Amino acid sequence: MHPTELLLATLRLGGKVAPEGLRAAWRALPATGLDRLIQFEGCELWLHRRLAQIGAAEPGGGPFTGWLAQRARDTAARNLLVDAQTVDVVRLFTAHDVPHVLLKGAARRALARRLPFADARATRDVDVLVPAARAEEAWLRLCAAGYELVRPKGAIRPGHFHLPPLWNTARVAVELHTSTGPLVSPAEAWRRATAGGCGLEWDGVHVHVPAATELLWHGLTHAVRHRADTFRLRFLLDGTTILAAGVALDWEAIACRLGTTEAAPVTVAHAWLGAAAELADVPLPRAVCDSEVRFDLARALRWHQSVLRVLPPNGRFADVLAAEGARLELGEEWGHAPRPTSPLRLGARQVRAAAARGAYRVWRARGAELPG
Repeated sequence: MHPTELLLATLRLGGKVAPEGLRAAWRALPATGLDRLIQFEGCELWLHRRLAQIGAAEPGGGPFTGWLAQRARDTAARNLLVDAQTVDVVRLFTAHDVPHVLLKGAARRALARRLPFADARATRDVDVLVPAARAEEAWLRLCAAGYELVRPKGAIRPGHFHLPPLWNTARVAVELHTSTGPLVSPAEAWRRATAGGCGLEWDGVHVHVPAATELLWHGLTHAVRHRADTFRLRFLLDGTTILAAGVALDWEAIACRLGTTEAAPVTVAHAWLGAAAELADVPLPRAVCDSEVRFDLARALRWHQSVLRVLPPNGRFADVLAAEGARLELGEEWGHAPRPTSPLRLGARQVRAAAARGAYRVWRARGAELPG
């Protein structure tokens, strides 16, 4: 089994391959270079937990096993700092009767008992939705409690859907959102987050989180906005865990939104849902399943692994190569319109993209369809 196919088979939450087969494959795998791919995809904690689940995370299993365990511990430790910051923010807003709903990573971590593996990736900040009319008050409450600007000289673009990030001595940023995206009105975002959402006890506080439908939709739109990261495994996990848990979802609402500019282009949205469903090992309902649109995750990972043989996983050009490969597969552009920039920088960006597309075409032409 090709290393990238073994990685996907292990991460898949449905479990098409028997655990004993996966254990044997990992024991026989030459893991050289696989660490770069795992770091690039942001799936260290996910993989470590799956290997432990199938009995393949053996102590003293070699340099790769030790590296993965350390990366997983580092991610888990950082996540605990984010949890503590989330609890502090919730307590502050609760004490001052500021309505709020957790979003993104904070919401997934609060729901981990109901959505297994929802907390199996790095969470870097605390995202909280508040009513637009209370946003300034909530932001000032944080300032009065000792929080300060993360980027004192930075500025939020006019009309942006969250206020300037704040943090305290814990150095975990807090972003107060008035919406969940640039194309969703604050009133509609609040309606979606509170209609069908739930309250639950988590880490000693009572928190409010959106319904699973909204978490899935926000995961999709957030991934699509981050063009270079759309099909990275860490973003796909946000949809995979919800689909794998088998929770009730309003597929009619999702199907209706797929036809709007909120999820444009629809080809990418269908492909993202299909890739998440593949990792969850579940079928999608016909309402949101386009049988002609499929993103080949195994091929994408082989491409990423080829790129990372010569480029570091945190390099800018590695991001461009991955993104342009996905774009060529789907024949679409997606994400935010580029920010205004100088003609020189725009030209450099276009040259990088053209070079990346050329490299991907050469790679495909040389037989990239074949494993190995």
